[in-house]
Amino acid sequence: MRLIRLFSGYDFVLLFLVVFLIGWSVVNIYSATINEYKTLYIKQAVYGLTGFLIIIFFPLINYRKFLNFSLFLYLIGILMLVAVIFAGTTILGAKRWISLGFFTVQPSEFMKFILIASVAYILGQKKEVDTKQLLAVLGIVSVPFLLTLKQPDLGTAITLLIPVAVMLFVGGINKKIIYGSVILGIIASPFVWEHLADYQKKRILAFINPESDPFRSAYHILQSKIAVGSGGLSGKGFMQGTQSKLFFLPEQHTDFIFATIGEEWGFVVSFSILLIYLLIGLRIFYWGIKVKDIEGKYICFGAGSLIVIQAFINIAMTVGFAPVVGITLPFLSYGGSSMVTFSLIVGLVLSVIRVHKSEKLSFQ
Repeated sequence: MRLIRLFSGYDFVLLFLVVFLIGWSVVNIYSATINEYKTLYIKQAVYGLTGFLIIIFFPLINYRKFLNFSLFLYLIGILMLVAVIFAGTTILGAKRWISLGFFTVQPSEFMKFILIASVAYILGQKKEVDTKQLLAVLGIVSVPFLLTLKQPDLGTAITLLIPVAVMLFVGGINKKIIYGSVILGIIASPFVWEHLADYQKKRILAFINPESDPFRSAYHILQSKIAVGSGGLSGKGFMQGTQSKLFFLPEQHTDFIFATIGEEWGFVVSFSILLIYLLIGLRIFYWGIKVKDIEGKYICFGAGSLIVIQAFINIAMTVGFAPVVGITLPFLSYGGSSMVTFSLIVGLVLSVIRVHKSEKLSFQ
C-alpha cells in the first residue's frame, strides 16, 4: 500500500510510452546487429534497464531541491567536455568520448540534461526573463556549445540550443531579440559556412543534391532512403532487412536505427513511432501548461521540445528531408550516454508532475 502511494503521482501514460520505446530499441538493435556484433543488444538491454530504473526512481527526488545543485553539475559537465580535448577517445575522426574501461561516455550528451536543469534554475528566479538572466543563460550555453562544436559535433551542439531557445521563448523574451537573432543568423551564415569542416559542407551539399556524390558524401542518405522505401507498408519482416543485414546501410543501429525499423516493419509501424514521439512531447507540454511552478514549466517545455525536435530531425535525416547531422533517436538508438541522458530528462519531468500532484492534493 505504501509502495502504491509512493508511485501514485507518476504520469503512467508518459511512463508507458517511454518504456515501450526502450523495449522496442532492444528488439530492433538485436535485429540490426546480430550478424556483425553479437552482444550489442545485451549492452543496450543493460542501458535500457539503467534508463528504466532512472525513470522510476529519479522522480522520488524533489526537482526543486535537485535544481539547487544544477550549477554544480554544470561545472562538472564543463570539466568533462574539457577532459575530452585532452584525454578523449577518437572514433570516426571525431573526439567526443571519454573511455572508462568497459564503456565510454559522451559528455556532450549529458550537457543536454544539465542545461535544461541549469537554465530552469536561472530563469525560475523571476516570472519573466530580464536582461541579466538572458546574459547569464547565453553565457552558460555558449561554453558547452563551443566545446562541443570543437570536437567536431555540429549536430549535438545544435541540440544543446533547442531546449534553451524554447525555454527563453516561454519565459517571455523580448520579440525584438528573437527577430534580431534570426536576422543575425542569416547575416552570419556565410561566415558559419566558411568555418564548417569539409565533411559537414559535403553533408549539406549531399542533402541538396544526393545524386552528385552517391558513393561518398551522399551514401548514408541514399542507402537510408532505399531501406525505408523498400519496407513498403508492412515491412520485410523481423530480421529480414537486406540493407542492414548486408551492410549497405551504415550506422544501422545508431543514427539510422529508424531506417532499420522502416525496412523491417514498414510504414505503419514507422508512422506509429513518429506518433509516439509526438504524444510524448504533447504530454510533457500539457504538464508544462498545467503546473504552476515556474521552474517546473521551464523543465517541461525544455524537455518536451528537445525530445520531439531531436526525434524529428533524426527521422527527417533518415528519409532525406534533412542533412546528416549525427544525432541519436531518443530511447531507440544504441548508446548508453543517450539513453541515460534522456531517461534523466524524463525522470526530471516526472518529478515535476509528482510534486505538482502532491501539492494539489495537500490543498484539497
